[in-house]
Amino acid sequence: MRRGVVAAGMMGAAISWSIAACGSTKIPSSTANKSTSAQVVYAGSLAYINDHVLGPGFQKSTGIQYQGRGGGSFAMAQQLSSHLIPGNVFESIGTAPILKLEPRQTTWAVRLSSTPLVIAYNPKSRYASYFKKVADGQVSYKAFFEFLATHPLHLGRTNPETDPQGQAFYEMVELATLRYHLPSNTVKKILGSWNNPKQVYSEEGLPTELESGGLDLGSAFLPEAIQSHLDYIPLPGYLNFSVSSDAGWYAKAHITMPTGTVSGGVLAIWATVLNKSQAGTRYVHYLLTHEKVLTRYGYPTLSPVIQGRVRDVPRLIRRG
Repeated sequence: MRRGVVAAGMMGAAISWSIAACGSTKIPSSTANKSTSAQVVYAGSLAYINDHVLGPGFQKSTGIQYQGRGGGSFAMAQQLSSHLIPGNVFESIGTAPILKLEPRQTTWAVRLSSTPLVIAYNPKSRYASYFKKVADGQVSYKAFFEFLATHPLHLGRTNPETDPQGQAFYEMVELATLRYHLPSNTVKKILGSWNNPKQVYSEEGLPTELESGGLDLGSAFLPEAIQSHLDYIPLPGYLNFSVSSDAGWYAKAHITMPTGTVSGGVLAIWATVLNKSQAGTRYVHYLLTHEKVLTRYGYPTLSPVIQGRVRDVPRLIRRG
């Protein structure tokens, strides 16, 4: 059961609510009939869990049609803000993309789960046996990053300008350089420039490129690696951006782009309802009351936290 939803951010003092446990809350059909469809816009790494698990389950449970669309969180936020795509739910990695929709389309967000960063690898790569030793703990992480800096390999990551995963992957290499006291040019040797065209792929295309053999290594979140049956190297908490108590350490990493400088932070899935949609409210409520489904598909549990204008959060999402 999810308990103790904490309100934080603009409201100052924390407030707690209880949210119902597994199973959806039954709402009269007259209310459901006023809803059209749950048009869910999500970070690309959430495609499988939304389109194949939660979306169909929500539609069967509520009778409300589910429609999904994914891509880099910042890119999706820009399209929503410009009204280029429809959407009444937005799920992003981090709250920065959601902030781009405030205050016209939403004023709040609720945290659902963490999403640890991992490094996926191609089991047919010429370096696959070495990667497996790293994954099994037979090779130290320090030696692994030294290996990456000194061997010619094909590495893929997402675009930091459009996707928080791309930002985090770059920052992860910065933190590894600090943690293991590696040479100052390690980041450049491994990644090149922040937008290195030889490494940057779309969030949707990266797993496909990895599976097809075009890459040796690729950035990924733990849940998508599990769902796509990718071989992967887990990262320690101080490098995977999923440990709340390490937030200060993560903030030591920075990536500077034309749009500004971004500091590292805890990676979590946040959701919001756009334009006070009834169908969107039902979908976010469904997410909060199906925590076990998220856990089953690799999303570590985090206590729900509401950030933003608390009084605007729909009562269905706040009540038990």
